[in-house]
Amino acid sequence: MAWVGSLSALVLVQTSVTSGRSLGIGKMSFFNTFENFLDNLTDRFRSDLELNRREDREIEVENERNDTANEVDSLTTAPKVVAVDFQAKPNAVNHFCDKYEIVERQQSAIVLRRGGSFTIEVEFNQELELKKTHSVKLYFNFGQRPSAAKGTQAALQVSGKKLFDKNHEEWDVRVDGQNGKKVSLEIQIPTDAPVGVWNPAVEVSLRKSSDSERHLLRSDTHIYILFNPWNKHDGTYLPDEEKRDEYVLADVGKIWVGNYPYPHGRPWVFGQFDDAVLPASVLLLERSGIAPESRGDPIRVSRAISKMVNSNDDNGVIVGRWDGKYEDGKSPSSWSGSIKIMEEYIRSKRPVRYGQCWVFAGVVNTVCRALGLPSRVVSNFASAHDTNVSLTIDEYVDEKGDEIDSSYRGVTPGGLYDSIWNFHVWNDVWMTRPDLPQGYSGWQVIDATPQETSDGSFQCGPASHEAIRRGQMEFKYDVPFVLAEVNADVVHWQKDDTAQDGFKKLTTNKRSVGRQVLTKKVGPIDNSGYSNADKEDITLEYKPQEGTTAERVTLLTAARRTRAARHAFRLMSQEVDDVEFTVEDLERVPIGEGFTVTLNCKNVSEAKRTVSVVMTSTSMYYTGAPAYPIKRREGEIVLEVGETKSMTMDVTYGDYYEKLVEHAMIKNLAICTVAETSYAWVGDDAMEIQKPDIKIEILSEAVAGQPLALRISFTNPLPITLRRCKLEVDGPGLLRPKTIEIGNVGPNDLMVHEMKVFPKKPKHCTVVVTFNSSQLYNLSGSTQVTINPAE
Repeated sequence: MAWVGSLSALVLVQTSVTSGRSLGIGKMSFFNTFENFLDNLTDRFRSDLELNRREDREIEVENERNDTANEVDSLTTAPKVVAVDFQAKPNAVNHFCDKYEIVERQQSAIVLRRGGSFTIEVEFNQELELKKTHSVKLYFNFGQRPSAAKGTQAALQVSGKKLFDKNHEEWDVRVDGQNGKKVSLEIQIPTDAPVGVWNPAVEVSLRKSSDSERHLLRSDTHIYILFNPWNKHDGTYLPDEEKRDEYVLADVGKIWVGNYPYPHGRPWVFGQFDDAVLPASVLLLERSGIAPESRGDPIRVSRAISKMVNSNDDNGVIVGRWDGKYEDGKSPSSWSGSIKIMEEYIRSKRPVRYGQCWVFAGVVNTVCRALGLPSRVVSNFASAHDTNVSLTIDEYVDEKGDEIDSSYRGVTPGGLYDSIWNFHVWNDVWMTRPDLPQGYSGWQVIDATPQETSDGSFQCGPASHEAIRRGQMEFKYDVPFVLAEVNADVVHWQKDDTAQDGFKKLTTNKRSVGRQVLTKKVGPIDNSGYSNADKEDITLEYKPQEGTTAERVTLLTAARRTRAARHAFRLMSQEVDDVEFTVEDLERVPIGEGFTVTLNCKNVSEAKRTVSVVMTSTSMYYTGAPAYPIKRREGEIVLEVGETKSMTMDVTYGDYYEKLVEHAMIKNLAICTVAETSYAWVGDDAMEIQKPDIKIEILSEAVAGQPLALRISFTNPLPITLRRCKLEVDGPGLLRPKTIEIGNVGPNDLMVHEMKVFPKKPKHCTVVVTFNSSQLYNLSGSTQVTINPAE
């Protein structure tokens, strides 16, 4: 049917041309279709051609074997390379690379780590005398224009020596053994070799022969060379074995999302060993613009990863979207891991729609670990987005105490586009920093979420933890931006035509940003999303204890180095602190239940105080941007000397349900104005409506080669039917990512889905499941299972 359709389209266009009619849209449609057809056909031909050439080579090798089997070995016979065995599996084991699926599934791929050595076995058409008669050379090429001077080409003479005698920064080769026509060689990889795909070749000749008598075998094997955190000479060396297991080898983790002080962990499949991931990661480096000779530098590579995972500059992996409109793509909350994203990116040859910060960070973690960079996902709760390097988040009210938003067209001291995200997720990568003074190596921040440009591109980092802690804004890369994310002050300004810049500084909140910085703890995953068992608080790695002298010194030191910060830090606050206000923090509210917002006021002055109050409840995106108003209450509180009073606002399930957006976050805000002093106070409490966890049960014995039964379930907490329901199931080593459409789930009903998976080999696996429907979305759950060997 496809051929009939194509021919019909062709006939229609030809008829139009013959009859002299205007081609219009028909012509464009035809040529677009034709170009797509040629692209697809070319891709198919290329794939078939590669397969055919591989088969041709196998036949050629077999013919050479048969031909040389009957020959009488003679030193006068021209030597030839018959075959090379790269011993992919044993070499991968020695390099901690045996989990990479391409080692198992592809005959023409080997995965190694730089700074290590690997063995190959070369078969010739005759027995060689390496020290007297024959000359053997090995070539390793990297990039489009390999160069020995730039470190992207190696030419190794096999001298017959039995031991390595070159230092760790050089290629070297030794003879490991010889058995007739076969020679075993061991090759040393430099500790600073560029990371990516290397192409090998073997050459043999008689020592006294001319160049025309040399025989060169170019192999189609891809040698993937990765960073090596196991080698002390590598810039990514991580000495702790448990940390290497977590930050390099763990293929499933947890990303902390939600709201302070009640975050929860979202399971995420990194899947760095999947057969699509390593080739895709190398492709990103190829497209990044980094010179081949610089791809051994973890600083440049990690910075490039932060640029290439977003699509803003160069058609990277993911398109970011935060407005909730995902009809032409996939909702960020529906992803369960990185594998599908990377696979779709390779197949479609265009950025994948859509992602948000935790999706960017999950994919960055995948790419880093695939390439051998130790990395972890980091979540910052109450994360500041400082748009003007002022180290402050500036919030404004008018003369009456009402909020001023971005629609205001007047001049403000710090701009109107700062914000505080409920949470923001980025990555830490582990490396040395020879470009900085001693003491600034270790964890470095990179961030692929496109927020602000750096050197003209949407990229961020690597920024040294130590530089962030000390407020050293001048150290590369992007320290000011990250410092503000974790430690900016929140400054409240009020419109005042008599003040400098037309606004007076009311108050400064020094503790509302960077409330908690979390990552997954080294070790096993806790299957309960709301449990704290696998949560590690790393706030003190980013800044001194909040409120201490050291913390203030850090911020003031940084403020002196940026003109935009000096204004806010120089001005004294105009606050008249004789009425104390607090908005009570709400604990988790299960979806389907109501809640109460409470404002407490205490008069600590020597006179009566009259307070006008505006309380609002608004759904919001996790970036802090408002979505839909839920409820509003206005009132007045009269406080006698020393008196305390409260005002409450009740919000029911019916009030908020249809107003919720992704992450089900709500911001409760109170704006209070004291009539006698004109003092305005703004306080808020951000909260997340809690959704149920997905339960995953193992129903049968887990044995390699036998079906494994799973049961997935949760209870619908809503009094309405859930429609257009989908499950995403993922488990590296157990099953590939899978989307399962299921039936409607009735009001308050139990959803149960049973399925079978087919484990291939013994392994400890993690199964991750997410659920989304039109009415309830962003549910997740995980469980671990150990696949035992078959008896």
